[in-house]
This record gives sequence, structure tokens and C-alpha cells, in this order.
Amino acid sequence: MKTALVLVAHTHQLAQSVLELTLQMTRTPHSLWAVGGTDQGGVGTSALKIQVAIQTALEHHDGVVLLLDLGSACLNARIACEHFKDQQVLIADAPLVEGALLAGVAAATGESPETVKQRAEEARSIRKVIGPLE
Repeated sequence: MKTALVLVAHTHQLAQSVLELTLQMTRTPHSLWAVGGTDQGGVGTSALKIQVAIQTALEHHDGVVLLLDLGSACLNARIACEHFKDQQVLIADAPLVEGALLAGVAAATGESPETVKQRAEEARSIRKVIGPLE
């Protein structure tokens, strides 16, 4: 099964940077899309841009998992997902960077959209600081 990732951030630069990092770690260039910024190029997200990325990803994949940077991106992601109710389009409740890396590995190994989403969400429990802080 082929699962794509759509990375949604409030700026194109942020989404693209997370995509580049994920590519370096997973080597899955045709499974990742970066979407960021408003339709006018400002800070924010665009349901239309997200919808187009999902549509493009579904042309080559069995399903799509979306990862978001901030909570307000969820609204536009949900609006975009309304157009794909009969397809496997899932939103992961995960940190963008760590979630993208874990999901990217799962997608690269052929996991289903549900499993890719689950792997992304496992990133919520990753500790960043080991040992006592000084």
C-alpha cells in the first residue's frame, strides 16, 4: 500500500523545510507534499492549497496522512478533507517535525494510512530532553 504525507504549515518555508528534513531521513520524494501559507502568500493556511495537495497525492497513492504545525491549521485541513470523504485521508494529531519523520519511515515501508497516522501520533511521547536540566 502506498501512503502519502501532506505537511501543512503556516508558511511555505516551514512546510518545505520539514519536507526536506523528512526526505533526508526517509528517501521518499514522491510521497511528500509541503503546503504552507495563505492563498495570497501570507502567514496562515489555505484549504484550497491543502485540497490540491491531497488530490495530487491521491493520484499516485492509496491514502494520505496530513500533519499540521499549529492547531488553527486543523480547520482548513478539515475543510479540505470534506472533498475526500470516500477516500483514506486522515489527519494525524502529532507534532509536525517528529511526526513527519516517523510517518515518513512508515510510509516508505509501505504501511497503510491508518498505520502511518498511528506512527506519526507516537511522536507525541518522544522525549526531547534526557536526564536532568541544569
